[in-house]
Amino acid sequence: MRVAVSLLVLSAFALALPAQDRETTADDLLRAVERKLVAANERAGPCIACVVVSRSEKYPKPTSDVPGALGTFDPKQFAKDNPNGGEQLAKALDLSDPRAVADHGFACGVVIDDKGLVLTPYHVVDGATKIYVHLPGAAGSYADIHAADACHDLAVLRLLSPPAGLKAIKFADVRLTQRDGPRGNVTSGKLAVLVASAYVPNLPINKPSAALGSVTNVRHHLPIQGLDQRQRRLDDYYLHGPFLEHDAKLNTGISGAALLNLDGEMIGLTTSAPVPGLGEKQPEYAFPLTDQRLRVIEVLRRGEEVEIGFLGVLLGTNFASLTVSGTTPLGPAAKAGISPGDVITHIDGATVRNYDDLLGHIGSALAGTKVTLTIGNTRDVTLALGKWQHTRPVIASVRPDPVFGLRVDHDSILAQTVGERARATTPKNIPVGVSIGTLAPNSPAEAAFKKLGDDPQKRWLVTHVNGKAVTTPAEFYAAAKGQKTIKLTVIDPTEAKRQEREVSFP
Repeated sequence: MRVAVSLLVLSAFALALPAQDRETTADDLLRAVERKLVAANERAGPCIACVVVSRSEKYPKPTSDVPGALGTFDPKQFAKDNPNGGEQLAKALDLSDPRAVADHGFACGVVIDDKGLVLTPYHVVDGATKIYVHLPGAAGSYADIHAADACHDLAVLRLLSPPAGLKAIKFADVRLTQRDGPRGNVTSGKLAVLVASAYVPNLPINKPSAALGSVTNVRHHLPIQGLDQRQRRLDDYYLHGPFLEHDAKLNTGISGAALLNLDGEMIGLTTSAPVPGLGEKQPEYAFPLTDQRLRVIEVLRRGEEVEIGFLGVLLGTNFASLTVSGTTPLGPAAKAGISPGDVITHIDGATVRNYDDLLGHIGSALAGTKVTLTIGNTRDVTLALGKWQHTRPVIASVRPDPVFGLRVDHDSILAQTVGERARATTPKNIPVGVSIGTLAPNSPAEAAFKKLGDDPQKRWLVTHVNGKAVTTPAEFYAAAKGQKTIKLTVIDPTEAKRQEREVSFP
C-alpha cells in the first residue's frame, strides 16, 4: 500500500480513537484500521458476487420471449441431446463450474435484494447468451437480465434459483460537493474499501477479496481529451456523469465491484470500461451511488425501463452560458413558456452556469420529474421533464400489457420525432397526450391505425381514451384497463389546423 495512503489512514484514526492514559502508538492505529477493514469486509462480503458471462451461440435458444430471459443450462440434458461431442462441449458451456470461466468472461456484481437481484454494469452483460452468478460460500445460480440501461451502464440480474440466506448490500448516503453548495461527504481523501469477487485460475470462487485505499478525486465529468461540450450527450453517462476516482486496487481493475466506506456501506460501483480519450492508463473509476443514481437503480430493480429526463431547450453557440436560442416544439420547455433569450441560472436552487452543469442535472433526472428552473435570477418556472429519445439498448422485463396490441410512450418522444414540423403555438395551446410506442403485428390496434396511413409513431398524438383525457403513459393504461372496447381521440401536431380523429378497436 502506498506510504501516502498509510499516513492518511494513521492520521484519520489518530483523531477517531478514544482518549487513553498512555500515548497512542502506530501499532494501535494500524490495529484500528485492521478492525475497520475486517468489519467492512464481513458486512459487505456476503453481498459480493462473481458474474460469469458467456456470449457463445452454442446454447439452446431461450424458450421465453420476455426481454433479457436467458434461462438456465442443464449440461446433462445438453450432452444427451448432442451425443456426438456434446459431453465435452457441455463442460465448456457449464458456467457453474469455475474451470469453464476462463473460456468466457467475468466481472463482479452486488446483491441489492435478498430475493435474488444483483447489480452490475451493463457493459458486463451486453450481448450475453448465458449468465451465471457465483456467490460466497460456493453458492450460485444462472440469471436473467431483469432490466438494463446502456445509457447509464447499469444492469440488474435476477437469479433463477436464488440460494437461501441472501444478504443485500447497504447503500451509503452519498453526497457530492456541488457548485456554490454545501460540501459533500464523499470527497478527495476519503478512505475506501474495495471488495471484489474475481476469478482466479485453479481456485474456487467462494470468497471475495478486499483492499484499502482512498477516493483520490471526484470528477463531475471525465476529462476526455478532444471532447468538446457539444459532444456531451444524455445517452452516455461516461460523457456527462460524475465519477469517483480511487486507488484501492486488487489484482486488476474489474467492473462491478463494491467501493465501500469504512462502515461497510456501498458508495460506488466500479467500472473498468475503456473510455476513448482517457489514454491507455486510465485511473480506477466508480459510479458514485448518489440519490440520483439510486433512483435509476430502483427503476431497474422493479424491472422497468429507465426513462431519461428531457427538457427540450436549444442553446446558442456559446456553451459557457445557458442562454436559450430555441425550444423543441411540443416539448416540456415550450409548454412551460421558456422562450429564446431566456437565461437559465438555477435548477432546483442549484447554480448552473454552462452546458455541463445542465447535463449534470437533467441527465440524472427521470421522465416525469418536476424541476424548477430559475430564469435570469428573476422568475421560477416549474415543469415536468419529458422522456429523452435515444437508440441505446434497453431491457425491461416488466412492461405494461399492450392494449389490443398498442403500447404508448411520452408525448415528448413525438415532439423529438416531428421536430420543427410541429406547428408553433402559444404554450397554453400546445397539445398534450401520449405518443404511439409500438403496434403488435396483426393486432386490432395495428389494423385500426393502418386506416389513418403509414408511420403512426411519427404522426399521431393520443389525447383521450374513451373520452377521458390522458397526459402520461400511466394515465393511458389506467384509462384503458378492463375496457372491452377502446376509442382513442388522436391529432396530428404537424397540421396547420389540428383535426381530431377517432380510432376504435377491436
